[in-house]
Amino acid sequence: GSNMRILLVDDEPLVLKSYARYLNVFLDQTVVTAEDGTSALAHLESGEHFDMIFCDVTMQPMNGIDLHKAICGLYPDMADQFVFLTGGIIDSTTEAYIRDSGAYVLDKPADKSDFEKALAAVRIG
Repeated sequence: GSNMRILLVDDEPLVLKSYARYLNVFLDQTVVTAEDGTSALAHLESGEHFDMIFCDVTMQPMNGIDLHKAICGLYPDMADQFVFLTGGIIDSTTEAYIRDSGAYVLDKPADKSDFEKALAAVRIG
């Protein structure tokens, strides 16, 4: 009964595929994938509803920070359901933005249990 619609955004096809699998197959969630911030936004603009958004931070042309900012402006209620996926080195400005956003952060590489924790934390929060 905990099935949610999740938007998963990452510009690395293999990462996208394996994370979608964790969420869909192992955790029984409905997953829609997008390969960058622009196409993620297009899903939202077309009126699709998502319970959560998992989004990679470093992407071109629209990165995770820009997507988060856009969502805060356009769909403020979605901002609380936003989870940042961070892999490795990010600059201090980005780090500060993520910290100040109060969003849940998932370190890459993430596994099934990491996603489980994120789902639980955001759902309760």
